[in-house]
Amino acid sequence: MHEYQFKIKLSNGGIQNVVVQAQNSSNAKALVEAQYGKGCIISGPIIK
Repeated sequence: MHEYQFKIKLSNGGIQNVVVQAQNSSNAKALVEAQYGKGCIISGPIIK
């Protein structure tokens, strides 16, 4: 399991850094998009 960091855009227009744990970067991206919406990712994944 690895930690991946993303910079995302929130629905209210704010920018937030989030960290998720996943087995690979594809799963990490899927987790973030499931939580915050498709297309929310500005940058990432960056492995921590």
